[in-house]
Amino acid sequence: MTSSDGGRRGLQITLGVLSAIPLASGLGGALLGPASLPGNTGPLAPDVENEYRYTHAVYAAVAPLIWSAIPRVERSGALVRGVSGALFVGGLVRLLAWQKAGKPQPALVAGAALELLGTPALVAWQRRVAARA
Repeated sequence: MTSSDGGRRGLQITLGVLSAIPLASGLGGALLGPASLPGNTGPLAPDVENEYRYTHAVYAAVAPLIWSAIPRVERSGALVRGVSGALFVGGLVRLLAWQKAGKPQPALVAGAALELLGTPALVAWQRRVAARA
């Protein structure tokens, strides 16, 4: 990270790399349904299957939103904050589910950590880049 631009290029690369997570997870869940989850042993109720696939399709849509912020990341604060805020709330919901239903698979724990710790860091980084633009 350079002091003159606040790490603009690093933020662009980081956002590009991290966008693979919602794209891959979202498409996997939308196309494969709950079978994409490690440890899933059987069919679920049709309503659960339907909702699972729908929410994963919406999750996959996060990637193009992130991509649209990358070229002018210093001017994309509202978008970065909006996407990060939605993902942060999702992380909070994961914690509530953990409390109610028990600890999820390790990949989902890692997802919650990224949503709760990583997204605020990305927002702060974007603000730094914007301030130095």
